[in-house]
Amino acid sequence: MADRLTDKRYLVCVSLFFATILLSSCGANWHLQRAIQKDPSILQQKTVTVTDTVVTNPTAVLDTVTISNTDTVEIVKNNFRVKIMRSFDTLIIDGGCDADTVVRTVRVDVPQIVFSESRLQRVQRYTFWGLLSLLLIALGLLTIRKSIKL
Repeated sequence: MADRLTDKRYLVCVSLFFATILLSSCGANWHLQRAIQKDPSILQQKTVTVTDTVVTNPTAVLDTVTISNTDTVEIVKNNFRVKIMRSFDTLIIDGGCDADTVVRTVRVDVPQIVFSESRLQRVQRYTFWGLLSLLLIALGLLTIRKSIKL
C-alpha cells in the first residue's frame, strides 16, 4: 500500500514537473535579451542616409522674327539661356532651360531599442525557478525515501 502511495506521489510530481515545463513559455523580452547577448550592436543607434534624386526635363523655345542687320546676343541667367541671332532681315531666338538634376541627402536617425524588464516579469521568472527547484527537491526526497525502504 505504501509503495502504491509513493508511486502515485511520484507520478503526480513528474506530471507537475512536465506541466510546469509545458505551460511556461519564453516571452518576447527573453528572446530580445538573447538576441542582444548574441549581437550587442543592435542596441547602437544607426543613421540611415537617404538620397533623393529629381531630374527635370529640358525646356526649349525657338522663334523667328524678321529684321535687318546682323548681330548675336546671348543671355544666361539661373540655368535659363536665351540666344538672339539676327541675320539681315531674320531674327532667330533660341532659349530654354537645360536638364537639371537635384540631389537631396537626408539623414535619418533610427532610435535604439530600449529594453527594460518589468517587475512582474522578474517575479514570474523567480517564481518559475523557485517552483522548479522545489519540484526537484521533492523528487529527490521521494527517490531517497524509496531507496531507504527497499
